[in-house]
Amino acid sequence: MTFRMTMHPGKDGDCIQLSWGSTTELHHLIVDLGRGATYKDIKTDLEALDNVELFVMSHVDADHIGGAIPMVRQVKAPFKPGRVWYNAKPQLMAAQTRSPITEPFSARQGEKLARGIVKFGWPWNAEFASEIVSTDSPEAAQPIDIADGLTIRLLSPGDAQLIDMIDQWESELARAKIRTFDPDVDPDPLDPVFEPLGTPNVKSLVAENYNGDTTKPNGTSIAFIAEFGGKRVLLAADAHSEVLEAALKPLAEAEGGKVRIDLMKISHHGSKANTSKTLPEIMDCTRFAISTNGSGRHSHPNGESIARFIAADKDRQKTLYFNYRQPSTDTWDSASLKATWNYLPVYAAADEDDPENGKLVIDI
Repeated sequence: MTFRMTMHPGKDGDCIQLSWGSTTELHHLIVDLGRGATYKDIKTDLEALDNVELFVMSHVDADHIGGAIPMVRQVKAPFKPGRVWYNAKPQLMAAQTRSPITEPFSARQGEKLARGIVKFGWPWNAEFASEIVSTDSPEAAQPIDIADGLTIRLLSPGDAQLIDMIDQWESELARAKIRTFDPDVDPDPLDPVFEPLGTPNVKSLVAENYNGDTTKPNGTSIAFIAEFGGKRVLLAADAHSEVLEAALKPLAEAEGGKVRIDLMKISHHGSKANTSKTLPEIMDCTRFAISTNGSGRHSHPNGESIARFIAADKDRQKTLYFNYRQPSTDTWDSASLKATWNYLPVYAAADEDDPENGKLVIDI
């Protein structure tokens, strides 16, 4: 039995791959493609994949879907997914009325990702009769079978988050540069000016006030639990903490107060606004993965987010997985912190040809 997660070099974003199988023939699930430079780095890996059962484009943010732009520009896709999950404007509008999507394909081609889905002939949101990937779709009431025993339980978004995005859709397309007439350029964000980081004070970080993420694009994030062979991984994309908690609480109550998660890809690259103080308390989880190289204006991950997870379960050994060693992640490689808070940081191995390779494979 194989079940593993690969964090590809998504730069400041996400490019996640799940691989699983009960035989030597593996199945794969891909979530997001990071930046444009990410696609260049992993194109050969994608072309080598058979049995891509699901491709998820979690939400409209350039650090998650920028890498999809050079892909959909190609005549032939590098892989052939069994289905695609992605909420574009027709899904947002349909969520508002819960009516069937009746717009012709031409109306779905107003932005590059939807246009690429149509061009490649990929099945689009086929598991959902409404074609809306939402926790309010009837199909999301139970885990969804994908292939060879892997199931997905959808946690985010709900219709409310999709509807909230309608008035901001066009501006977010412009910001992500994925309108049909936008140039096919996804410049990496400017590297931040890192200030020297001292040893984090976990108690002080935990005591900081929590102010939740209210950005509408992040609210539309497709987040879910994938389960295979009794193991569970939570891929949170950039989902709002409150949305995740609302979906997880019934599961936690059914399991005695905490829902078991074997590995969590933390929301929004470890942003302090996407991990509330109460989220870690409803999960039985000791392994946490953070995907980011720290570039961009936020210099993720934030210390408050990491501290909330490691302080919530001080007695048990915990593991923090980072696909890049950079100041905001390197600061957690402290002997005193590791001894006091009982955790181990794991980093992607250095590569002489590409010191910032950003690829880390984790057995679940």
